[in-house]
Amino acid sequence: MTLPLAKAAIIGATGPTGVHLAAALRAAGVGVRAVARNPTSLARLFPDDAIEKVPADALDAEAIARAIDGCELAVDCIGLPAGAMRDHARTATAIAAALRRTGARGLQVSSYWAYLPVRRLPLDEGHPREGGNAYIVARRAAEDILAEAGAAVVHLPDFFGPFVHVGMLQQPLAEAANGRVMNWVGSRRLAREYIFVPDAMRLVAALARRPEAYGQHWAFPGAGPLTGLEAAAIASTHLGRPVKLRTAGPVLLRLAGLFERDLRDFLPMLPHYLRPLRYDAGKLARLLGPIELTPYEKAIPATLDWLRGRA
Repeated sequence: MTLPLAKAAIIGATGPTGVHLAAALRAAGVGVRAVARNPTSLARLFPDDAIEKVPADALDAEAIARAIDGCELAVDCIGLPAGAMRDHARTATAIAAALRRTGARGLQVSSYWAYLPVRRLPLDEGHPREGGNAYIVARRAAEDILAEAGAAVVHLPDFFGPFVHVGMLQQPLAEAANGRVMNWVGSRRLAREYIFVPDAMRLVAALARRPEAYGQHWAFPGAGPLTGLEAAAIASTHLGRPVKLRTAGPVLLRLAGLFERDLRDFLPMLPHYLRPLRYDAGKLARLLGPIELTPYEKAIPATLDWLRGRA
């Protein structure tokens, strides 16, 4: 059974997940209303007149209720830097109030942070959601607020691809695209899973049509474990030149954090990124069927081409 879905509002639409989700929903025949604070960014990223553009502040429950009114679904695609993680609970509270007021279904695109610290692999929906630092607790609190309002909560791996500005794989690829050494967090043989953001949003669009999805947590898989050495080899092949790889360990990152605010704010999360990570997508596959993801051998070149075009 699939839900009839005529129109969906994407809150935080100007971020990478919002941009790709709008494309995935349009491809599925769903009308899209893009909601974000900045009208200039809305106009630039969604030039198609078929996509409605509504400026609204996600901290304002009244404004969000007006923005999603008339939509069967509202998707929280808000992305915040680590230092602003506490604001996720505030936006979730406003969105939950808007869902209750309008009767729309809700879906939150979140990360795997709520499951940290990792106690066992592969990570799935049954993994404990307890403990962790203030960033992790704040992310978890926001998810709980929307889950209590009946929303589906999607947990993404670290993602990469077009329109992604920062990320544990995206940043090294940006360095390679610009002819620099790839800085890799952790050992160059450390294997973690990543997801190509167009794949992730295609799966979100499919999940949104399933009534069984709501009120539950969904762990999305990556395209398999990937090491820094493997990423550099794929980049070298595509760029037609050797791409050097440098391990960015804790000492180097802490020194860099003295000069870069965003990196300094991220440092409390660093220990979690020095460990392997992989996912169990069994629950998602039982609902949607076999999960097809773009292999790194295709997704990394597509990302490098976008990064070079952007440069």
